[in-house]
Amino acid sequence: MKQGVNHIDVSSLDDIVHRTRPNACHLFWRAPVVYMARKLYMYSQPSPHETPSRGPRISIVCISDTHNTQPVLPHGDVLIHAGDLTQSGSFSELQTTLDWLQSQPHAHKIVVAGNHDLLRDSSRDKIHNAARERLRWGDIIYLQDSSTTIHVVSPGTSESRAIKVHGSPRTPWNGNWAFQYTRADDVWGGTIPEDTDVLITHGPPRAHLDLLNLGCGHLLRELWRVRPRLHVFGHVHEGHGTEWVRFDGLQEAYERAVVCSGGLGNLGVVMWEFGTLLVNAAVVGGLRDLEMRAPVKVYI
Repeated sequence: MKQGVNHIDVSSLDDIVHRTRPNACHLFWRAPVVYMARKLYMYSQPSPHETPSRGPRISIVCISDTHNTQPVLPHGDVLIHAGDLTQSGSFSELQTTLDWLQSQPHAHKIVVAGNHDLLRDSSRDKIHNAARERLRWGDIIYLQDSSTTIHVVSPGTSESRAIKVHGSPRTPWNGNWAFQYTRADDVWGGTIPEDTDVLITHGPPRAHLDLLNLGCGHLLRELWRVRPRLHVFGHVHEGHGTEWVRFDGLQEAYERAVVCSGGLGNLGVVMWEFGTLLVNAAVVGGLRDLEMRAPVKVYI
């Protein structure tokens, strides 16, 4: 090797572009304790697409991270979009997505922004205030660290249920995007009303549908305090899916194992309790976000 020349052995571009996702063996050797904690915790999971109902059943269609795509949506009483409607956050992108959402037949449509929806963050973009005001929302309810109560009438009945929904676009800092905070800052403590039925955040709580390390621990603590019926989020595309959290000893031990890489001895069988249904509704995913996932439809 010539003096002053660094030789770097790298994979070819083709290897990088077409790399496969890590298999179970790779995940185990990367973090054995965390891997086993996750396996034991998920082994106790029930079928997670319906929460115990306290009245007429309500269907909720959940999407997130559409990034300018327009997936075919199933029918439902409520449509929730958990942020990243756009790719670059421009006015034209955002208005196009809002027009598409307004055209959907769902009686209630509720949206939060995501880190890609730059136009919505007035704290980082004061130049485009006029453009922000020109957005046409129609019948869409936009939540930004705020709450709303909707009254949902179930099809074929005259009964209605009042559902309180709280939404926030915040995510931990990762690049120069919108609505971000440093991981050390607790922006969640005491901010979500205790009577919230449905929580919508752009980012996930720590250790749940977040690839085990990308979610927010402060949001997780707030989730334990409020315990809504349903929590919809996205942001971490590869965390797509559903999961029950039951706020019991098993969950606590699992979360401790993930966060601290320990605590397996505390994992055990516990009594069943009704809890919160988590939904990571990211629509796009895979390498370069070329994979499209179906919307998630749940019932509460």
